[in-house]
Amino acid sequence: MENIAILKKMGLFDGLDAMELIQISKRVGHHRYKKGGLVIREGDRGESLFVVKAGQFRAYVTRAGNQQDLAVFQPGETFGELALIDAAPRSASVEALTAGEVLELQAAEFREILSHSVDLRLKIKDNLIADLVAKLRRTNDRLLHLL
Repeated sequence: MENIAILKKMGLFDGLDAMELIQISKRVGHHRYKKGGLVIREGDRGESLFVVKAGQFRAYVTRAGNQQDLAVFQPGETFGELALIDAAPRSASVEALTAGEVLELQAAEFREILSHSVDLRLKIKDNLIADLVAKLRRTNDRLLHLL
């Protein structure tokens, strides 16, 4: 039930009913990380989405040996969504800033969830688009402040 409460807070699953959330919660994995634990490595194959259940996680890229922070994720926030759209290598690394927990939804499980009904697929895809647009806008704002 605890995982359902976390999933319910996610924009990706906004508007889903209790039964839909229960089905999704049955398909997520649970992982704990110590401070500094690496969740995603830049360049690795992307195959899943992560939801922060507890703690804080930071996304960063490494260029010329230097790390550049991109974002900090709090409970209820997601990272790794691009792996649900394409199987391209991860564009950033993500590590635990504090001890924390994440839920993981594999791309294959995500596709299985989408196959259950057209209505569910549309709700989730609309939510995914909205989430990605919000992240793109935040990125654009950060870029404007750097110029």
